[in-house]
Amino acid sequence: MIYALLILLISGEAFGGHATILLYHRFGDDRYPTTSVSMEDFEKQMRYLKENGYRVVRLKEIVRLVKEGRDIPEKTVAITIDDGYRSTMKAYEVLKRFGFPFTVFLYMEAVDRYPDFLTLEQIRDMESSGLVDFENHSYSHRAFGLMRDEKAFLEDLERSERRFQKIFGRRPTLYALPFGFYNRKILSILRERGYEAILTQDPGNVGPHTDTHRMPRQAIVGSWSRMENFKKKLVREPLPLKKLYPNYGFLKENPPPFIGGELSFPRRYRSCRIYVTELGWRRAERKGGLVYVNGTPELKRRWNRIGVKCRNVESGRWAESFWMIIVR
Repeated sequence: MIYALLILLISGEAFGGHATILLYHRFGDDRYPTTSVSMEDFEKQMRYLKENGYRVVRLKEIVRLVKEGRDIPEKTVAITIDDGYRSTMKAYEVLKRFGFPFTVFLYMEAVDRYPDFLTLEQIRDMESSGLVDFENHSYSHRAFGLMRDEKAFLEDLERSERRFQKIFGRRPTLYALPFGFYNRKILSILRERGYEAILTQDPGNVGPHTDTHRMPRQAIVGSWSRMENFKKKLVREPLPLKKLYPNYGFLKENPPPFIGGELSFPRRYRSCRIYVTELGWRRAERKGGLVYVNGTPELKRRWNRIGVKCRNVESGRWAESFWMIIVR
């Protein structure tokens, strides 16, 4: 074991811990079971973090560590909530009790206007606690990542920023993609406008090699909000990949020649598998650092998530990386 560790250090393949960015939407809302978590489960999850030595930090701290190339301490967690539903206030009472900071990504058209969303009074109440950061989740919450209309996305972005500025007196610095959908042009626009990080809904955890403009999050919603699954998500490692096949965004060939990824540190991993949303998991073939599957059929879904999962030979844990492709 010591010899193997020395080899990894000499080759530059050793890297620090990872962080988990948890993603929630609704709380204790039986009307929407697929996007809600029960308050009982949510309380259990927060207690689990507290009692098991997890560092619950602001999302901006994780972004800063990655951007500065610093090691991420083990058991680091950030809590994010998308949309700004009024049930966020239920979560706020729990998080305030535990003293946990969190980030709310606001659907800017809806807040203080639609009945099911946070009012400005509630937003100010949360702000006063010093625990909550508010950031941008678009103006109209449309599936821009599936569209080729860059003008519509840019117009929506500008509207969301104007309303955000009016409410908070500053520009947002983080952006959570509506529905988690993205393409290369949308990410480029957000980078050019100065966003420090872009948050997806690709499952996975964050390591030193994570792209801050395509950060994964672990969704804790519906059937995925059970405690057994919650614990598994915390210990999954990020899988660093040099190249993605096919790359994220609009698909150039359908079916693609093959599907997979090139491992950044191939000696670290074994037992790799490939996932495609409409095909499920398949055992991967391997040539050096390349893990892949051949012979996939033409993809029919409008969008698919591709994933690569491998076993880390040192830690014994599964490591994974996911990205999104869109059929033209």
